[in-house]
Amino acid sequence: MSTRSDFTPEQWRALCNAPQFVALATAAAGNSGLFGSLSEGMAMASSMAEAVRGDHPLLKDIFAKDDIRASHEEIRAMIKGVTDKATFNVKLQDAAATAVRAAVAALNTKGATADAAAYRKMLGGIAEKVANASTEGGFLGFGGERVSEGERQFLDRLKTLLA
Repeated sequence: MSTRSDFTPEQWRALCNAPQFVALATAAAGNSGLFGSLSEGMAMASSMAEAVRGDHPLLKDIFAKDDIRASHEEIRAMIKGVTDKATFNVKLQDAAATAVRAAVAALNTKGATADAAAYRKMLGGIAEKVANASTEGGFLGFGGERVSEGERQFLDRLKTLLA
């Protein structure tokens, strides 16, 4: 099993940032509205709690309080001043892809196949959970679709990155 000390600071940041970016990029790819966004936020929090309660030490470490705070600060700095929704979505999705590539590469270079498999599963699970947390395009919870086209496209991109 890998631990934080097995990674460079840059690799560790990628490992910690990727789940946050994946959750935000998935949520932003849809058009959930206020209540949908709250549901998507709860889905991410639930995924983090599952990892912390789980039995995989590396995944627990990734969601340490200080690392989550640092990830949030990096995300805020990256999106500061972005007001256009399309630009916001592209920025988040590209940042998620970059972080996922770097994180998976870091795990692969360490030869941590079990850790890499658990990490990939966790990232895919976060994206699926967030995408399915609310209905997109309905009115007051009626109609719409469970996973929007934008979310589907991002999920497909993520699956390619995780393959």
